[in-house]
Amino acid sequence: MPPDPVRKSWMPTLWLALLCVASSATNLGNHYTQDDMPVIQRNPTIHTLTEPWAFFTQSYWPKPYPPALYRPFTSLTFAVEWALSGGEPWFYRATSILLYLAAGLAFYALLRRLVSREAAWIATALFMVHPVHVEAVAIAVNQSELMTGLLAVLAVSLYLKTREDGRFDARRGALLFALYLAACLYKESGLVIIGLLVAAELTVVKTDESLKARLRHARPLLLVMLLGAASFFAIRTLALGGDAVGTFKAEALDGLGMGQRALTMLPVVPHWVRLLLWPAHLQGDYSPKELEAATTWGGDQTLGLLILLLALLLAFGSWKKRPVVTLGIMWLAIGIFPVSNVLIPTGIMLAERTLFLPSIGMMLVVAGVLEPVLQWAAGKTSPRQDDKEARGLRGRLTVRQWMGAVVLGAILLMGLTRSASRQMVWRDQFTYWHQTTIDAPKSYRAHHALAQLLFQVGEKRWAETEYKKSIELYPRTWGVYFDLANKYRLNNMCEPATKLYQRTLLVEPEHEAARGALIACLLNLGRYEEAKHEAREGISYGSRPARVRLFQRFYQIADSAIKVDAKPGTVAIHMSAADTIPARSPVGAR
Repeated sequence: MPPDPVRKSWMPTLWLALLCVASSATNLGNHYTQDDMPVIQRNPTIHTLTEPWAFFTQSYWPKPYPPALYRPFTSLTFAVEWALSGGEPWFYRATSILLYLAAGLAFYALLRRLVSREAAWIATALFMVHPVHVEAVAIAVNQSELMTGLLAVLAVSLYLKTREDGRFDARRGALLFALYLAACLYKESGLVIIGLLVAAELTVVKTDESLKARLRHARPLLLVMLLGAASFFAIRTLALGGDAVGTFKAEALDGLGMGQRALTMLPVVPHWVRLLLWPAHLQGDYSPKELEAATTWGGDQTLGLLILLLALLLAFGSWKKRPVVTLGIMWLAIGIFPVSNVLIPTGIMLAERTLFLPSIGMMLVVAGVLEPVLQWAAGKTSPRQDDKEARGLRGRLTVRQWMGAVVLGAILLMGLTRSASRQMVWRDQFTYWHQTTIDAPKSYRAHHALAQLLFQVGEKRWAETEYKKSIELYPRTWGVYFDLANKYRLNNMCEPATKLYQRTLLVEPEHEAARGALIACLLNLGRYEEAKHEAREGISYGSRPARVRLFQRFYQIADSAIKVDAKPGTVAIHMSAADTIPARSPVGAR
């Protein structure tokens, strides 16, 4: 019986879906982790849908975090998922897998327009099991990355369809506008989609027209995109005001100019290439000293620059014969631009979740490179030569094709198993941070976060060791000093707490909470003159009347203790942990 042509047509798509689900389904039992906790689990704003329009009037991060990021569609999506599931984490994980699948299948449809069916399937299969995608799928808050990638692929596909038809109408214009604006409202990096359309126009749009004629035909589509960008900025400005431009700056970028940021980011280029092509090693954090600031040229900068030059040469060399390769390189560069940190510094040096959109570009490169390889494996002398003729024997695969199939199967199996096992790293907070201290042993933030969790469960000795590791790795930040000092003070250990509060103030002299806690410890230890000195400093630095009055009260208490010659331990100031923790952006904010 001959094969059913209908069944044959949907089998490749089914296999792609199975690869996607198999590489991701291990996360269904994961709990809320990382930014899921403040943004979803503990955020009452998304626990109701009674006023869905409210998401368009407020920041992505809930109070008390400062208003910065603006992603109303993402917040609305979280609220819908909460309403449907009652806040069950597995529902968010399942939604992420479905979004991942949708993005992969949309990518497959795009590739089918650009390369052969075989090359399209192989590149999409690699995309479906790519381990670098795990972070984007494993955490609910990263659904914005998945949606941005999906909408970008749909927008480019619609653009290519419109250019091929040579017909632009109001319906297509409205749809393109909606896709672009929606991407921006899911995540600000959606703004780069307009660059992807320009890249597609310059590479894979097939036409003999002059550049002037092409611009004339593409102008209505690009104007629609510019209208979408203007609409996003207008909505964002009305909601947050014009001053809200982002979250905190990554530590390694602090105080660096544009040139120094370029020197710092050049060593990151090899990491991008490795993660996009062979992500055998993954890690959840790339904070100092995993990635360091640079102010001079070195070997790492040379390697990064060489990779960029090679990519540029490959893009130009492939423009005519392999335009899909050129489009992929341009897509990769455009996708990475928002987190390149050269023009505008961001809160991260490198994060695997931000590589979801650039990975589409890398898989476009793979698909373009696969085309001649597959022709060679089939024994073709030209792309149009019949497969059966090239094989020599009807219905049989060539030796090259068998070897290629074995290699592809091995790579897909490695990607699938690596992704499936990596998904479980996000099982809970302890599992994630403990694994991160193993994957990124030089990350001070990982050791700090693990120490906090260990302290909560009573593992104080282990926690103290992790705190000290964190301080040793990155002594320039006050957060670890301050946190450990609070732990000591609240356990009646003011002597070591005092030293850590003083180190906090050396890094951040205007840290009022640390100064107040230091004074409380000094009074408890009977070091009243030092307490008076710190109170005077607090009064001079005081930014709020309530804080100034508090320091004035401390000064009076210390002065009175000196006059009556109070013994150590007789003057006690009780301050809770909440009294000493200032409002600031969360570690994961970006």
